[in-house]
Amino acid sequence: MKKYLSIIFVIFFVFNCTAADSTRINKKSGSHILGLNIEPGRILQTHPYVQGGNPEGKPLTKYLALTAIYGVQTDGRKLWQQLYNYPVWGGGVFYGNFFNSAELGTPFALFMFIDIPFKRWGKWSINGEVRFGFSFGWELHYPYENGFQYPIGSFSTVFGDLGLKAVVQLSEHFDLLAGFGFTHFSNGSVKLPNYGLNMIAPKIGVKYIFKKRPGFIKIEKPVFKTEMEWLILFSPSYRQVAFGYYDENSDSAAIAFDYKIFNFSSSFNYQITHLVKFGAGFDISYNEAYGATAKIVVGIPQKASWQFKDKILFGVYPSFELVINKVSLILQPGFYLYRPKANVSIETPSSYQRIGLKYHFSDHWLAGLNVRAFNFSKADFIEFNVGYRIKFHQKKRD
Repeated sequence: MKKYLSIIFVIFFVFNCTAADSTRINKKSGSHILGLNIEPGRILQTHPYVQGGNPEGKPLTKYLALTAIYGVQTDGRKLWQQLYNYPVWGGGVFYGNFFNSAELGTPFALFMFIDIPFKRWGKWSINGEVRFGFSFGWELHYPYENGFQYPIGSFSTVFGDLGLKAVVQLSEHFDLLAGFGFTHFSNGSVKLPNYGLNMIAPKIGVKYIFKKRPGFIKIEKPVFKTEMEWLILFSPSYRQVAFGYYDENSDSAAIAFDYKIFNFSSSFNYQITHLVKFGAGFDISYNEAYGATAKIVVGIPQKASWQFKDKILFGVYPSFELVINKVSLILQPGFYLYRPKANVSIETPSSYQRIGLKYHFSDHWLAGLNVRAFNFSKADFIEFNVGYRIKFHQKKRD
């Protein structure tokens, strides 16, 4: 099911960038581009497996990635293109070699991206790039396998990449780029193990612009009306929790169980510009994985029973949104005002962080995908959101 939802969400993003809006001048698009990057990087040493706790007994430090992109160089025919300094958007493929294919697999990722120039000087520019998608081709593993805890146990994961680069125009059709990026793989604990992989790498690449470079269109920006909005969201999810035990041979082993999560969220946002919203909200969650425990039956752990009230949590959060047409990037650091007492042997964080994307189908209906984490480093679970929005217009800005 996760694979189908991921494909649907990527389609939402594509539709957002191509859909008509009130600022369209005509139906022609900007220039199409093709790009190739090479990314020789390092794996960050964030858990025992990459530090040397693996079958080879050696740290995993290096990787090599190749990426290919196909996109559109916007020219300002839509308002959002001008607001973001005429970015490039599109889709791409990531192929990574960790020099450990027997254990990790041969992963590749399909992603959407947006490449935004921060500053231009003639033929030069400094750009920030965001990639978001899903990876496939990982080797499947159990939570504790042959004495090792592997970083990823699922066939697919979420893929994210943040980059900064310099771009120079070599000719009418070619650009050269150089920079660096941070890449993250995680399945949000949908399936254990899920230590994930974090990497950093320099990026060197070239872009080819078909036909010719577009001229940048400048249109008068409409007067912005500040807005208030009230959001109501429902987010079903699930995650696994693993329990260790000793098997009949007195060897260490582990077993994982699935737990359901349902979250109701409501927030008020205040949009202060075409691009930025601030707000605050609250979450009411039913989280079966919170403080989960196991009981031993015939030497094997089984789910322990629980009471409904022991799985209810209440949290509050400030919210920041970066608006790109009908898509928003959201950042929400939250903390729990109420959480039941839990088994002290189970990690029960007092705060949480949410990062994700949402797409507005209309003025009222929206859908999204978030990664919910804790300790600013560990993915807790993935939220699939559906919601409803009520908008309140404020007075015009001067």
